[in-house]
This record gives sequence, structure tokens and C-alpha cells, in this order.
Amino acid sequence: MITLNKLFKFVEIQTKVASVIPFSIGTLMALIKHNSINTLNALLMFISLICIDMATTGLNHYYDNKRVILKSGYHYQEHNPLSSGELSQNQAKLVLSTLLLIGVVSGIALVLRTHFMILILGGIAFGVGVLYSAGPLPISRTLLGEIFSGFFMGGLIPFIAYAIHIIPAEMGRINIQNGLFTLQLNMQLILPIILVSIPLMLLIGNIMLANNICDMAEDLINKRYTLPISIGKKNALILYVLAVCFSVISVPMAIVLNIMPIHYGLTLLTVPILVKQSVAFVKQPVKAQTFKFAVKNFLFFAMSIVISLIVLMVL
Repeated sequence: MITLNKLFKFVEIQTKVASVIPFSIGTLMALIKHNSINTLNALLMFISLICIDMATTGLNHYYDNKRVILKSGYHYQEHNPLSSGELSQNQAKLVLSTLLLIGVVSGIALVLRTHFMILILGGIAFGVGVLYSAGPLPISRTLLGEIFSGFFMGGLIPFIAYAIHIIPAEMGRINIQNGLFTLQLNMQLILPIILVSIPLMLLIGNIMLANNICDMAEDLINKRYTLPISIGKKNALILYVLAVCFSVISVPMAIVLNIMPIHYGLTLLTVPILVKQSVAFVKQPVKAQTFKFAVKNFLFFAMSIVISLIVLMVL
């Protein structure tokens, strides 16, 4: 029997905050720009997003269990509910099929209510979500894992959550005439959501990076050639720190360029926390002790963005 506890462990429900917060930020940005949002569009996207995100995590567990070489340690004996025997292969397939079906149906409904751009962006996100864990060479097992997870979760999710409330003509136009392809974008509408998404992309990518740094020895045995294995632990840690730095720098840059109001600067109050937690991880990158700091960095900074946007709406 598939209990809620088993289901939540299989899809790692606690990690879905990495989807919910970017979705919330995109929705808040749309509300700020237009003073209203389409509630049904937001609900359909939320359902599709959560289901696809849960399915992606479940697929990762499913294929990790099939490809595993090292059959000992935390990942095999405790972390993966398939390896530990808490879920059977058939139960996992049932859960994955159900989640993907709900995610696809709600996504199609959203496209029918919005515009062609959502179909393209949503289709790309769905494809990457599946290929992240499935296929002959899953993205998560390569040096591109951090880039894809950061860009699609931290960048594409808030952009779609923003775009589903905006008339396509307001965002830009695509013209094809006499064999010439012309794209015109309303950067006044697009730049704010792009700049707000930069720290989300970097810090979500850092969660994946920190996870892979901690798992380097185990990943080598299981033939997972991740970014830290490709560039080395020292360079991976430097990249981790740079991502945190650029996340912080993006805030004053958005304010100085007059793309975001001064209230956005409230996010900088989290800088001391980010610095402290980043130093702790770099000094001792151990899964059981310091990996949580990569997750907390994202949570603190992302929530500070949410708070700054709420303050902006109220004032």
C-alpha cells in the first residue's frame, strides 16, 4: 500500500519549496505590474508544476535504483525508498504515471487558456524535467545538472508564472516576412522578472552543486560524472562561492539600473546569513552536517525577495 509518508519520501516533498517560491515570485511580479492576476491560470500552473516536479524527483529515484552500483551507504539504504524496499517498482510506476498525467493535462488546460508561448516554454520545461532523470544519459548524471536545474527552476518557472497573466502582445512580437525572422521584446516588462530570477537560478544551482560536491566519492563509483567530478572539488567550491556573490550583486544592480525599486534592497539584509552559511559549507562540505546551508541560503534569500515584493505592493 502506498501511504502518504512513502509517497512524500519518494517525491521528496520537502524539496518542492524550490518550485513553489519561484512560482510565487513570478505571480507576485505579475500582480505588481498589472494589479491583478488570473486565479485559474495560476492554479492550473501550480498543479502542473508540482506534479511534474514530483515526477522528476521520483524518476530520479527510480533510475538511480536501476543503475546503482554501490549497494551500501545512505543513498541506497535510506534515502531511496525503492532501494530500501519501502516502495515496489510497480508502485513507483503507478505514482509516476499518475503525476505525469495530471501534470500534462493541467498544463494543456493552461495553454488553451493562455497563448502559444506557454506551450513552447512549458513543453521545454516538461522535456527537460523528464530527461533530467530518464534516458540513456540523464542530465543529472552529467556536468550540466546544475545549469539545467538552476535555469529551469529558478528562471523558467518565475517567467512562466509571470507570463500567464500577461497578454502576449504586451511582451513582444514575432514577425516573419520575406524570409526574415524578427523578434521584438518589451524589455520594460521582461527585464524585472529576469533580474529577480538571477539569484534564484544561482542559488538553486548551488543546491545541486553542493549535493554533488558532498557525493563525489559515491558518484564516481556509480559512474555519475557530475560537475564537481569534471572540474575538481576545489574549483567546484570556488564556483559555489561565486554563485552566492553574484546573487547578492544582482540586487543593487537591479536597483541602480532603475529596473527594481529601492524596496528590493531589503533582500540584502540576508547577506550576513549567506556569508556565514557559505563559509561553513566551504570549510566542511559534508552531506550530514553542512549541505543544509546551501538549501537555507536559497530559502533565506528567496523568501527575502518575496517579502520585498509584498512590501512593494503594500506601499
